[in-house]
Amino acid sequence: MKYLKIKRLFRKYLADKADHDERRLIEQWYDKLGHRASVQLTADEEKQLEEEMWNRLEPMLSAPKRSMRRLYTYISVAASVAIIAFAGVIYQKRYKTVESKVADVSELFQDYYTRTGERKQLRLPDGTVIAMNSASHVRVYLDFSESRRVDLTDGEAYFDVHHDPAHPFIIRSGKVITRVLGTAFNIRAYRELKEISIAVTAGKVQVSDTVQALGTLEQQQQLIFNQQQATYRIQPFNEDVAGWKSGKLIIKNASFDDMALLMEKNYGISISTSSAEVRKKKFTASLPSSLSAPEATEIIASIFQLKIKRGEKAIELYR
Repeated sequence: MKYLKIKRLFRKYLADKADHDERRLIEQWYDKLGHRASVQLTADEEKQLEEEMWNRLEPMLSAPKRSMRRLYTYISVAASVAIIAFAGVIYQKRYKTVESKVADVSELFQDYYTRTGERKQLRLPDGTVIAMNSASHVRVYLDFSESRRVDLTDGEAYFDVHHDPAHPFIIRSGKVITRVLGTAFNIRAYRELKEISIAVTAGKVQVSDTVQALGTLEQQQQLIFNQQQATYRIQPFNEDVAGWKSGKLIIKNASFDDMALLMEKNYGISISTSSAEVRKKKFTASLPSSLSAPEATEIIASIFQLKIKRGEKAIELYR
């Protein structure tokens, strides 16, 4: 409504039909134009605006003579009317474009989350089952016409992929891409962990990063990818890498920081240490997910002969 009132007032001024107060208001407004920020337009929009302005200015130049000050103000006001009218069109065009893009994106994928301590199972339209561990985020792209794509953007998930040679199943987790036709495997890819691990329990998968192929994994093989150094190794495993599905937190040869992160993701407890000796340790443990946070911490402390100091927001481990 305010926009229409301003536009009508400008038109009255240009037609010499504005009263004294309206003319004074317009001319005072014009005097303040120099303090306003410039409008940012693309080259095509600028050309369109120039044409719009000329269509409004040309009658001013052939109109009966006015004082130079008044004529200059008339021309500036005519230009302002063009800018306001044009800006409205540009706003609507850009808003609709952004709106349509947002709508398109929302139709392309579906996000799934788990909270700390929560596990969830997804069944995709093709029959693939994804089990999500605690504090995880999975993005499923909905168009399966050419390929089946999933992003494990944070956390851990176990994939039991329906066999379909015509539509490869592709999982992106950080810098690592796992490509399968039909198999079962676990990916641990919490953002804060130093390493991403892909462990195959059945079938075969191909693993690459954004630059090169890293290798093909068969049953009971896992690839460990260092996110900081972009190095990797392939090794056999015999532990239950997806033990979390049956209610266990598996920690194997983890640094203090990685152990603390997994404890936080699974039990919601913050663990710290100021001891260099404790920080150098490697931690291995299997803990029931049903434990309370204090109970899980006490087990870690007893296994590695550490003492516990409880604070308001965190637990400190020390010798």
